[in-house]
Amino acid sequence: MPRDTFPRVFRSILCPVDFSPNSRAALRYAAMLARLSEAHLIVLYVDDPLLAAVMAARATAPTMIAANETELQRFATGAFRGATPAPACTVMTRAGTPAREIVKAAEQHGCDLIVIGYRGAGRTSRLLFGSTTEGVMRTTAVPVVAIPPARRRARLPAANRRILKRAS
Repeated sequence: MPRDTFPRVFRSILCPVDFSPNSRAALRYAAMLARLSEAHLIVLYVDDPLLAAVMAARATAPTMIAANETELQRFATGAFRGATPAPACTVMTRAGTPAREIVKAAEQHGCDLIVIGYRGAGRTSRLLFGSTTEGVMRTTAVPVVAIPPARRRARLPAANRRILKRAS
């Protein structure tokens, strides 16, 4: 059956990142799903609430957000290196409580899926990012795929690589 007869599995996938190796693995997984289902990928970085308060008080806040978006673009480009073709992608940064901002972004952009790593880098980040993932899962109606720490490359079984079918 030609690919055109199947509905797209996902139309829009959100992948929040924290610049850790695990969020890079989650981004690669999200990119693979986006390519296979011809979905648009949104890569989101949410600034820490304390950092957001400091930034809001400074006159350089727009410059800081622009710098984060530049870093985010580099991070995404690095994660997509070697992927052919690279998925259609938008990068965005927000300031606020990470779980709340991730859920809001998914709703605002009509995302069908959130792909998120459930551990950050280091002990403190691991606790914070773990609670972010939990907060997202508790408050969103959008399906969430939580990616564990990378031990090997994410791959689909060979039989499923070419065609994905929409579940509903």
